[in-house]
Amino acid sequence: MYSIKNMKKTKLIGLTIAMAFLAVTLIASPAMAEDGDYNLRMMATGDLHQYLVPYDYMNDEPFDAYGFSKTFTLIEEAREEFGENTLLFDTGDAIQGSMIGNYEALVEPLEMFETQAIIEAMNFAGYDAAAVGNHELQDFGLDFFDKALRGSEFPWLGANFYTMEGEYYTQPFEIFEKDIDGETVRIGVISFVPHETMSWGRTHLHGEVTIDDIIESAEHYIPMLESITDLVVVASHTGVGSTARDHADSYDAGYHLAQMDEVDAYLGGHSHSTFPSEDYADVENINVEEGTIFGKPASMPGRWGEALSIIDLKIAHENGEWDIVDFNVDLREIDEDTPEHPDIVEIASDVHDATVEYVRTPIGSTEVPVKAYFSEVKDSAVTQVVNEAQLWFAEEQLANTDYEDHPIVGVAAPFQTSTSVEGDITIGDVTDIYLYDNTVYILEMTGEGLVEFLEHSVLHFSEIDPDDPDPQVIDTLGPSFNYDVVEGIDYEIDITQPEGERITNVEYNGEPLDMDQEFAVITNDYRAGGGGDFPHTGDDAEVIFSSADANRDQIIHYIEEYGTINPEPSGNWRLKPVDTAGPVQFETHADAVEYIEEFDRVQGIEFVEETEDGALFELDLENLGWD
Repeated sequence: MYSIKNMKKTKLIGLTIAMAFLAVTLIASPAMAEDGDYNLRMMATGDLHQYLVPYDYMNDEPFDAYGFSKTFTLIEEAREEFGENTLLFDTGDAIQGSMIGNYEALVEPLEMFETQAIIEAMNFAGYDAAAVGNHELQDFGLDFFDKALRGSEFPWLGANFYTMEGEYYTQPFEIFEKDIDGETVRIGVISFVPHETMSWGRTHLHGEVTIDDIIESAEHYIPMLESITDLVVVASHTGVGSTARDHADSYDAGYHLAQMDEVDAYLGGHSHSTFPSEDYADVENINVEEGTIFGKPASMPGRWGEALSIIDLKIAHENGEWDIVDFNVDLREIDEDTPEHPDIVEIASDVHDATVEYVRTPIGSTEVPVKAYFSEVKDSAVTQVVNEAQLWFAEEQLANTDYEDHPIVGVAAPFQTSTSVEGDITIGDVTDIYLYDNTVYILEMTGEGLVEFLEHSVLHFSEIDPDDPDPQVIDTLGPSFNYDVVEGIDYEIDITQPEGERITNVEYNGEPLDMDQEFAVITNDYRAGGGGDFPHTGDDAEVIFSSADANRDQIIHYIEEYGTINPEPSGNWRLKPVDTAGPVQFETHADAVEYIEEFDRVQGIEFVEETEDGALFELDLENLGWD
């Protein structure tokens, strides 16, 4: 651990203090560029999430659009172009995500001196530093992250991440010194952990560590780092918001970090987005043609090794100072023709084979197809099976307790619109249904609280004007994992109404909902901890049960218990039937076209056309549902 008692508590800024707390890395001198400037290439991956090889474990098939074994091929090519004049960073969320991470953490847990396969691959790749991401901490706890720390041959950075004793849990930043033609350039690299991680990982982190606000920490530490270095680079697990409704501050903090005068370049992540991209074309102070935020070179590499961020700087030494005289931002994406690097494939081979064998384990079957294509606009088998398993689990846990008479309701989100499970069910299929490594929480909430909770959830939808004769597309204004549906009460969603007035006709047991009645609400640690900023969660949550048991495991146990399940959607919620002057449309996964052609039980949905990202459908709000 690294002491912060002076650095955090005082305003002292200086080389002597800083050097007491970090190691300096020396990098070999590069060749001179043709125009007399010196080139520095910075590369970054991010949100690797243990996707070591191009394989989709949920669908049990190869998938060429991601995988670190391909990304490393791009890294080697980029290094060859610049010789030794490169730095390689990761912007966080490396050790959790794919089924490999689950296998090493839960199925066959790593022994004391073992480390994650992704860390072995990153060591081989020669990373210079890595940012601590939220998923490093929140899913499997600090012991799992400590294994990564011990096994890493590079420093992990987190300037706002502390022990309860007031010490850095990891290094706050790193200074790299480069000797160029007799002159030394000092590159300070700093990172921050999403402060919401304390809520998202409440079970593992409370009472163990603290994580301060990103912007407040940056305003203290970045000027200090700038005073003792020539260049300041933020390589951090935070992104740049591009949607109308960002679901957490840390997803947008990179936008604020880049505008700090002291910051020379920004490398980010967390949002799983790539930058530069046209997604950010309309965001103020962003230039996607040049790859800049507030004029600073910036890049984000997406997720799962799909791309490599590259920022090239031309720097010149004049009057005793280094200046950036030009730069270039490049985002290099892998594709089906990108070869896998054999050394990474070899590192991953044993755990990959074991993981594939695990996800193929059969546990039961389903009588109805479990498809998520329309799960945001109508009750579906995806959220039904999750909630049935959760209600089954909650009944067992609350039996013979003070809460056994509380009506139980289940809360579930459609994590991805691509989910598709039919017939036999394997472990991998359950991972497709329940994507994340959440753990079980049960909250106490009144009927009024449930309505407020649902009103917040349906902020997910744009408002539809019923008098508009032109086609209107129901836009979704945030990620689907922040759109919860509730099983156990009946309700309608009126998307023609403004925020706060959309949940109508709420009933429990066929009667109007009693706003004072107390319910037991089973959800997950992310939601209970405040993820998505839902009311009656986070610090306002009334927790009556929590467990380290994974929500996904409850689904597995539920299916194993019954063998064959029938998650027929109960139809307890729907979009309210309203008359509209023009068509109401919804865009979803392209596979939905074949689904509605083959599965004739889907009502009120008609294919319109294919789109760049999927397919567009027209919804008949008065007949939307199942036969």
